[in-house]
Amino acid sequence: MSDSRDTSPTAPPLLPVSGAGLRRDPALHEAVRRVGQRVGVDFTDDERVREELRRGRDALAGGGSATTGPGCLAFLLVIVAAGLAVADRVSPPLTAHRPALLAGAGVCAVLAVAAMGWAVVRWQRARRNPVLAAYREVLALAQAHGLTLTHVPDWLVGKAGGPSEPWYPLPEIAPPGAATGATPPPPPSAPRGAGDVRPPHKPAEVTAWERTAGQGGWHDELGGLLALAGAGAALWAYVEDQPAGYAGLLLGLASAITVWVLGHRQGVRERRGRQAALRHLADVQAARAAGAAVPELSPQLRRLLEQDGGTDA
Repeated sequence: MSDSRDTSPTAPPLLPVSGAGLRRDPALHEAVRRVGQRVGVDFTDDERVREELRRGRDALAGGGSATTGPGCLAFLLVIVAAGLAVADRVSPPLTAHRPALLAGAGVCAVLAVAAMGWAVVRWQRARRNPVLAAYREVLALAQAHGLTLTHVPDWLVGKAGGPSEPWYPLPEIAPPGAATGATPPPPPSAPRGAGDVRPPHKPAEVTAWERTAGQGGWHDELGGLLALAGAGAALWAYVEDQPAGYAGLLLGLASAITVWVLGHRQGVRERRGRQAALRHLADVQAARAAGAAVPELSPQLRRLLEQDGGTDA
């Protein structure tokens, strides 16, 4: 009833910083070019960057079997080890073979630990992908040169979400001239002719959606509990011959229907707000492509990019 996911409009891929922004400052462009040369990637080519980030994200998510196979193997070995350890208790005739069963359980446990270690090593190797590490350095360079990042994907820096610390934060890079005490240069100006381009105004509908994003999802469960409570009251009325209990059935069903209707309405509002947020992200992308300085996205909009495929970054 309160499901807010839909597959209608999707925002265009939105990178933390565009290639045009990186090329605008000659010093930054040169630094980014040197970083890209180390890994053979032109980080000012937005399409190439999106492809590399998509590939890296798939590997971290297990899409490239980096951790899925070893992790499943470890899980199965743990189950087998536990089964062998208690097999003689389940089937008393196996008591005579208890030493062999325990030995087999120990071997499976050791293999499970080895498989889990293998999965962790492969995951860490995917996380330390040279291209991803280089892109984190590019983002740090952009910040040091005064550019504002619209967002930094949690998966890119190994952040679990919320206030948790990232495992692979952006490297600390001092602003140009900081080592010599010189005044750092101002942020690069927009290209000529882009002065009239301004960041899109965030609609009120998007602001309202940000306040409620992630809420809800409990209407189905609460409605089901109320309906069960009504059914329980009816059963009690039938068994105990208490007609008053049937009022509980009516009350429970009425309350459940009310909760489900409220959940449906909230779901409709959520879907409309999400569609407005996706349109706003599209406007942000278009404005930045035209040379506007785009502010950092809110946590809700960043989550929308992460969860719903609004961007591959």
